[in-house]
Amino acid sequence: MTNTEWQLSGNMAERYEEYLVPVIFAPWANHLIERAGLASGDSLLDLACGTGIVARLATRSGVMTTGGDINPGMLAIAEERSAGLDATFHSADAQDLPFEDESFDAVICQQGLQFFPNKLGALSECLRVIKPGGQAVFCTARGLEENPLMQAQVTVFGRHFGEETTGAIRAVCGFPDPDEMRSVFESAGFGQVAVEKVVLDLEAEDGSAFVNGLMMATPVADRIAVMTPADRATLHDDILKGFGTCYDGAALRFPHSANVVVASRSV
Repeated sequence: MTNTEWQLSGNMAERYEEYLVPVIFAPWANHLIERAGLASGDSLLDLACGTGIVARLATRSGVMTTGGDINPGMLAIAEERSAGLDATFHSADAQDLPFEDESFDAVICQQGLQFFPNKLGALSECLRVIKPGGQAVFCTARGLEENPLMQAQVTVFGRHFGEETTGAIRAVCGFPDPDEMRSVFESAGFGQVAVEKVVLDLEAEDGSAFVNGLMMATPVADRIAVMTPADRATLHDDILKGFGTCYDGAALRFPHSANVVVASRSV
């Protein structure tokens, strides 16, 4: 799985921001920002920033934020939603960051590392741009069996469209081993590498509307768009059923399990 296989452009990036960010990515962004322990005036790189939720939330504490991503559609939404904030956004490949050495007090990466083809190279680049004494805070999803959100999609998309269409969703959970994660950070030169399993309980008050949004902001959205209304309704209902007891007939409340890494650059 490469970092170019999951690309959302145009309307799909907007739907990602509208439907997925409030339920999934905003709660995780707040958690990671708290872990980073940033103070007003600090500088932060939001790596693989997507539509920029980490950057936007961090600016509330007076942090100077820079977002980097390879997806122009995502970056366009990030810039639009960050108008007036102390945040800038750049096209940035994690394996070749366009930033000077020791530019940032911290790097946060939410659900991006698993998609980097060269993880060691990307983390070495992160180490290069972090100031001495600064830190990296990353999270990556744990296995499918711990994440109903991804498991439901893999099961249902595989049944409706074929197993070959589930690769991008499976890749979200494609780097679940905490020991492997620790090892790659240490190999890149980070010190004091701590890896912790964290489970956030996420909630969509209107579970049906959330699944409608999810269907429009996934790598199979183009396949879904050409389905008949009846087939789309069946797909929608199957996804909700795939959440099992996490769906109570109105709201979706589901665990989202990830490994969180906090690693420092030596002074």
